[in-house]
Amino acid sequence: MSKTTLLYKDIAPGAALDATVTAPTAQDRSALAQLPSGTVEEPAATGELNQWGMDGAFVLASEISPAFWSEAMSGADGSFAAGSEPQITITFSKQYSSVGISFRFDSATGGYCSELNIKWYQGSTLKADQDFTPDAVEYFCQKRVESYNKLILTFKKTNLPYRYAKIDHVIFGVHRSFGMSELRKASAVNEIDLSNTKLPSSKLSWTLDSQDDIEYMFQLKQPVEVRNNDTLVGVYYIDSYKRTSSRVYPIECCDAIGVLNDMPFAGGVYSGKSAKALIAELAAPFEVEFDADVTDMNVTGILKAGSRRAAIQQLLFVWGYCVSTDGRAELRVFSPGTDEVTVPLERTFLGASVSTAAIVTEVQVTAHTFAVAENGSVEVNGVKYADTKAVYSVKNPNVTATDKQKVVKITDATLVSPAVAQTVAQRLYDYHQRRNTGKAKVVFAGEHLGDRVSLPDNCGGRTVGNLEKMEIKLSNTVVYTAGVKGV
Repeated sequence: MSKTTLLYKDIAPGAALDATVTAPTAQDRSALAQLPSGTVEEPAATGELNQWGMDGAFVLASEISPAFWSEAMSGADGSFAAGSEPQITITFSKQYSSVGISFRFDSATGGYCSELNIKWYQGSTLKADQDFTPDAVEYFCQKRVESYNKLILTFKKTNLPYRYAKIDHVIFGVHRSFGMSELRKASAVNEIDLSNTKLPSSKLSWTLDSQDDIEYMFQLKQPVEVRNNDTLVGVYYIDSYKRTSSRVYPIECCDAIGVLNDMPFAGGVYSGKSAKALIAELAAPFEVEFDADVTDMNVTGILKAGSRRAAIQQLLFVWGYCVSTDGRAELRVFSPGTDEVTVPLERTFLGASVSTAAIVTEVQVTAHTFAVAENGSVEVNGVKYADTKAVYSVKNPNVTATDKQKVVKITDATLVSPAVAQTVAQRLYDYHQRRNTGKAKVVFAGEHLGDRVSLPDNCGGRTVGNLEKMEIKLSNTVVYTAGVKGV
């Protein structure tokens, strides 16, 4: 049976990347910088009591770099000697808030620390101090603390005697999984624009009706992962929320592109800049993955001050590739698919439709050449530039006497130089020749934005084109309304 879940990462956004970890009590083999992101290790032979399995699965300790192993070993009752307890200090350059701290101890063998203490600091001020007694390899130390910038973690005891304190991952918060029984409603709209004249943000709306009496600390940019069985539908980030009763929270989320819309960009001037390098810079802190057929290009021109989202849209328009976030945590750069997948009738509902847009008679794209000038009309980072413009066009040769004139004009694409303007204009013209938009309600089977699909229409035929929009109704059986741009 199909199952849909939302994984809400109730964490301090940005804390993992901002964390600096020190631990004088750690073994030299420890890779402390990996502690906030986590590691997954093989079971290792370490000389601990009754710990070396004879099944051939154990490797030598010298072959791995764990996130944290203590130098000291616990005693006969599992306790560490007073004054030599393993300790980890984590500092941040900014202040964070969370509902607690989660640990994944030694997941390779199931060992864990059964007594520990956490201190939260704001500068030199101790904000909270609490002991915890974990009883599993993964454990959440629940304690709501706001505006801290330092943690001191002290490990007092292991669950078994003569063991090192071992930690694979420290999470500044907790991961919570919700099934459909706790969601009053949940829907998502995943969207791209194949013409790149805009860069849509995908969105998730959900209402939590919590079964647990927990006071959640929803924070902007906390991630929410939506999965249907093992298929990742999308990763979204909290944008706003309300609390309408003790356990009911309506929540709005956006994808990484929406987050980038809130991140300012100072502007830049480029001459032969790698498009791949530029989009990686603009998308930070999100990672970018490129499909195998994506080729680099050198871009020349100006990006005006604004948001990072707007700057990426300008780059994509001249480059010609699309960006989406559905089905992944990264930004994917890709060409729309060309291999056609037929959606069978048994996966569709009644009510499919096709709409046809008016004919475009001409496309005009303005190219820009910039030069430093004292009285220039464009200013970037305190320097003024003169903007010399030239219009490049593609006309529709099949216009008839009865067709209305419809000219698509792009005048503000400041990375379009004369060297590439005609190619860009032709690409935009080709997009507008795809006048049919097919709509159909479909049972989700792992499709992604940009896929080339064949959908049944309302006349017994089919519309073939690329997915531009997926309006998703989340339930254990995920259904979406597909928007397909075709010829």
